[in-house]
Amino acid sequence: MTNVVPLQNPNQSVFVLQVRPSPKPGAVRAYADIQYHNAIIKGLSIVAHDGGHFVGFPSTVGKNGKRFPIVEFSDPDRSQIAKAVLDAGRNLL
Repeated sequence: MTNVVPLQNPNQSVFVLQVRPSPKPGAVRAYADIQYHNAIIKGLSIVAHDGGHFVGFPSTVGKNGKRFPIVEFSDPDRSQIAKAVLDAGRNLL
């Protein structure tokens, strides 16, 4: 399933390229790929938690079992990305 969703404000440079359902049952409901400026970031996850959903950003697991982010965003960019991904994936939740 591919759906490119441009944001409302032309100054924003986040586009959701693809949202696809998770192949396994569990808390992760879907995965998304975005374009942020000229970079494509793959593997954001839409996770069900406490009756709602949040966006998990790509991370890797270290040898000690601790998660380390692959890419980090601060607000307001993080909030814009999360809103765009959740809006694009609304039909899969």
